[in-house]
Amino acid sequence: MIGYLKNFHRIVWIQVGGHAITSFVSIILLPFLTLYMYEQFGENIMIVTLVIGIQPFTEILFTFLLGGWIDRIGRRPIMLGSLAFQIIAIGGFAFATHTWLYVLFSFLNGIGRFVYIPAARAQIADIIPASKQAETFAILSTASSIGALGGPIVGAVLFQFNQEFLFLMMASLILVYLLIAIAFLPESIPTTMEKTRDYKVKLKNNKLLVWFAVGMLPLSFFHAQMETNWPVYLKENLVNYLFVFSLLETIGTIVFILFEVYLINRTAGFSSAFMVQVGYGLYAVAAIGFGVFHNIVGLIVSQVLFCMGSIMVLNHMQSLVSNIAPVNHKGRYFALFGLHWDISRSVGPLLGSGILSALGGRNLFFVVFLLVVLGFFSQTRAFTSISEKQSILLEKSSKST
Repeated sequence: MIGYLKNFHRIVWIQVGGHAITSFVSIILLPFLTLYMYEQFGENIMIVTLVIGIQPFTEILFTFLLGGWIDRIGRRPIMLGSLAFQIIAIGGFAFATHTWLYVLFSFLNGIGRFVYIPAARAQIADIIPASKQAETFAILSTASSIGALGGPIVGAVLFQFNQEFLFLMMASLILVYLLIAIAFLPESIPTTMEKTRDYKVKLKNNKLLVWFAVGMLPLSFFHAQMETNWPVYLKENLVNYLFVFSLLETIGTIVFILFEVYLINRTAGFSSAFMVQVGYGLYAVAAIGFGVFHNIVGLIVSQVLFCMGSIMVLNHMQSLVSNIAPVNHKGRYFALFGLHWDISRSVGPLLGSGILSALGGRNLFFVVFLLVVLGFFSQTRAFTSISEKQSILLEKSSKST
């Protein structure tokens, strides 16, 4: 991997390390912060869920209000500020003693997180040719998977050992990334970018971006179910559900690490639009599999298809968003496009749990299947509506070089 990364810009390999660190922290933070507050608040799950919900709500709110800062101020200061906010917030959880402090630090963490990924994606779009962007996004995603691999085990051990130390350790890791970024991460906004005072993106004038984001909602809803209601469904149907859940999660992570960059490289000769459509098909089959199979082989096959679909769609959609975004609005476009994650993770678990309770897990995943099919047609409509100039950007990568 190190030799391979030498062919890429310095920003890429700095982000590789950063994505591994932030992914390691993210996969630990939500479940163990939930458990930590559950104990601190006397097992009052209502207060816990309300506090947890502040972060995605903050990300949605500030994306609309301040998303343009990513393009106005620059990638470097935005990313540095984002990391600083996350350090204060995560470290602050270790010292919080009152509900309002948990609310404050969740709010600060939301401010820090809402700009980091869009700014990082915009940096890649600034420096990497369109034909190599999907591959680069795959490399970053692989780094995230590697970072996430040991997160749950480390988190569980440290949570039992010293809960406050766990939060301080996570804040320290992000501090290391911040110091590296201060020393080595350059600004990437092109010096030739047209100077303009118009940093607002009017959605009515950017219908293609809206179609892309709306079409992604079924997939992020699917992911939200896998993060929350899927373990409950397994518990209702399998005796050894913890083993099966852990096995499937481990297999999924290994698939991402071993095959993500390889698959993106092997499919580079196809248009991003076509590969996204293939990915939706894989997601749809996986949804049926999760709802139908109760045996380990069927669930493993479904998990692999789910991961393959994710690899195809998420990386190529990042390239498509980069291609349609104006040079001076790339950060804003990535921020608005990424709202589908925050929306689904805010309301998806609640909606999914309602369907699970009323109709059962099989029907929950059948609903997911139908939504994925609708998302497929939504994205297909978006692809066919692209203008002649934008269509050229969706041609095979060999034609875009």
